[in-house]
Amino acid sequence: MKALNKLRNNLNTDAVEKETAQVAPPEIRTYIVKVKPQPRKHKVVSYGCKVLVDEEVPEAYTFMYLPDPDQAEELHRGVVPAGFSSGVPVDDQMIYFHTREGTNGPEYQVVYTKEDPEGLEEPFSIILEWTDDVDALWIDALQRLEDSRAVSEDALDFLDGDPLWIFGVADPATQRAVEKTGVVPMLRCMGTRPCIEEWFAYLNADEQGDASYRWVVESFAEVEIPPPWTSFKGVGNVVCYLNNETNETTWKHPFYDYFAQLLNHCRRSTHEEHIKLRINRVLWSYEAESQTDLQSQMPLVSPKYVKILGDILGCELVEEPFMVRTLKTFLKAFSQMYHEGELDTQEVKWCLEIVENERAKQAVARQLPFESDPAEQLDTGAGQVYCIECGTVATCYCPECGDCMCENCFERLHLKGNRAGHEPNFFIPCAICKVNPAKLQCTYTRGKYCADCYQRKHAKTLPKFLELKPLKIDYKRSAKQDRGEPFVDPKNIGKPGQVLVVTPSEEMDPEIKETFSKPAPLETTLGEKWHAFYDLRGVKYYYNFETQESMRRPQDELIKPIAQVDAAAKAKRREVVGQMAMSKSPRLMPEWHEGVGGAREN
Repeated sequence: MKALNKLRNNLNTDAVEKETAQVAPPEIRTYIVKVKPQPRKHKVVSYGCKVLVDEEVPEAYTFMYLPDPDQAEELHRGVVPAGFSSGVPVDDQMIYFHTREGTNGPEYQVVYTKEDPEGLEEPFSIILEWTDDVDALWIDALQRLEDSRAVSEDALDFLDGDPLWIFGVADPATQRAVEKTGVVPMLRCMGTRPCIEEWFAYLNADEQGDASYRWVVESFAEVEIPPPWTSFKGVGNVVCYLNNETNETTWKHPFYDYFAQLLNHCRRSTHEEHIKLRINRVLWSYEAESQTDLQSQMPLVSPKYVKILGDILGCELVEEPFMVRTLKTFLKAFSQMYHEGELDTQEVKWCLEIVENERAKQAVARQLPFESDPAEQLDTGAGQVYCIECGTVATCYCPECGDCMCENCFERLHLKGNRAGHEPNFFIPCAICKVNPAKLQCTYTRGKYCADCYQRKHAKTLPKFLELKPLKIDYKRSAKQDRGEPFVDPKNIGKPGQVLVVTPSEEMDPEIKETFSKPAPLETTLGEKWHAFYDLRGVKYYYNFETQESMRRPQDELIKPIAQVDAAAKAKRREVVGQMAMSKSPRLMPEWHEGVGGAREN
């Protein structure tokens, strides 16, 4: 109990109250800038922006200054902007002053670099760390410049002043620009042209959070300024826009409100509505470009717009070349809906589902094992051949279909249509095994055998003194070829002049003619990365989205035949040229004319 009472007495003492008393917040005094009557030489690189807490500027970022040291006026309130950057020329070099937002207030930095004019020594540089004490920072910088003798005495006298005054923070023009940044948007340009990050900041967009709407910022950066507006880079690397008719200068782009509203609309829209908006804009841009320059405008189904639609729907054409054909179909469908009215959001949802289905189909197809063509067994030494339809033992081969079939499947598939005229080649059973189809015919006994039976059994019975070689039985040759009738060779499908196409007649019923079977378009055999397109003249060309290369293949109907050379004129010309080469007498060169007249003397 004594120990407990002692502890209670200690807690009631004044010492504990002093120790547990709350520390009072540091008193923030308004900084007063000391002015110096000398000309301003600072050059603003970036104005930065105001720091706001609860829509007000904290006291740590404010100061009081006299706008004009020559005139006694009341002190004006100024704001230290975050991101401010300015430079002052010092003996043909620049010393820079930067600000940034800190934890307790603004932080400052001074940077100075002096190159050796002869290039023999390393450049002298001063890079002071960030600090919130601007006076101590500037005193340290001046001390280092004086100790290193990097600047002249006149330069030190000029720099001996308040840094906020010397570098233009306490300048009425700077303060007006900083106030303007809170009301009017400002496009900074640190290079020759504003970069995409600066356009993002101009629209108050986040490059990562608004990555889906990057196309809005890129469109804003690429749009042309309408007349009579022109742009130039003004003080502080800020892009200014000048109206040549009214001489009005502003920081606001003529189309700023449109793209700002477009960005806000995209943020509020659903994923399907966002895609619908982008597709509408692409089709509208295509129509506008077509009306402006119709001769150089490429078709809608072209690599350019297929790539744009792929970006909209999230398709990587380099990694997913199988999506190109689907995107071509989408372009045609969207164009038709655009001319008939407005695109439907439900159609966009269906397109996204089709894209996912195509990816799933491709993933399943890649996992499937490669299936060899059953007809290839006719050219190899394999034993049995199976029907391509039912999988049973095949009994015939259709040269025009290019498939092995059993007798039942052949009759079922060739009941009507163009296939009704196909003639099969029935397999001849081997004379020894009676199971496998015969593929070789002996030139000595005229017997027909399969490859195994011929090599293992029949070849051993033949006379050894005779060099006998068997004949190959060609089941792929059609009887129509022997009779000289028209024949469709499956191997030549896709080659010009080798495909027979049946077209409807003029007397055919219109309803039947509309549903007449048409041949499928021939695809390229260059690989899955080359895709066929047509230019304005209807000439086919191929494009590779990975290498961005295009090439053409000449079509037979577009090749002009070579004119035949007149044999008599060619012989006459050779005779005359030969005589001229052998003659030694000086004379004028004859003027040669092709045709009947031959050569004429000048």
